[in-house]
Amino acid sequence: MTGLYTIPLIGLKEGKHTFEFGIGNKFFDGFEDSEIKEGDLRAHVLLEKGSACINLRIVISGAVKISCDRCLEFFMQKVECENNIILKTGHDTDEGDPEIIFVPFSSHEFDLSQLFYEYIHLALPLRRIHPDGKDGRCGCNPDMIARLESHRAENENKQMNELKKLLNNN
Repeated sequence: MTGLYTIPLIGLKEGKHTFEFGIGNKFFDGFEDSEIKEGDLRAHVLLEKGSACINLRIVISGAVKISCDRCLEFFMQKVECENNIILKTGHDTDEGDPEIIFVPFSSHEFDLSQLFYEYIHLALPLRRIHPDGKDGRCGCNPDMIARLESHRAENENKQMNELKKLLNNN
């Protein structure tokens, strides 16, 4: 994966430069504990080099395959995000501002893969469930939903019976 998602730091003239990267299944294979194993995304990087720093605007769009929190089946989740980062050269490691990254003077290029990985994961919704179908019905596996409803009804009945026992004992 090294080199596939890098941008040059040396040799760029001041001004705007554009880079484009494809992010697919091999990208996610490079991250051992990734919950995402498949994806088809594009990353557009607008680099603006100034005399003191480099501003990056990173726009990622596409879809990734993730597990549904409700029925546990996989589905394609759309991902769209936009983030800004400032690269400064130097040895300062002030972590007070997460949007500023210091790169050593000796660096000739900057690897964006970790940023892409983090931005994609941060763009995922907290609750990951199948989107509803075109007919307005739940997109989850109907068999699993029926099982969940059955277990919910059983638990509610057990709780009601236990509450009745408590009330009768008083």
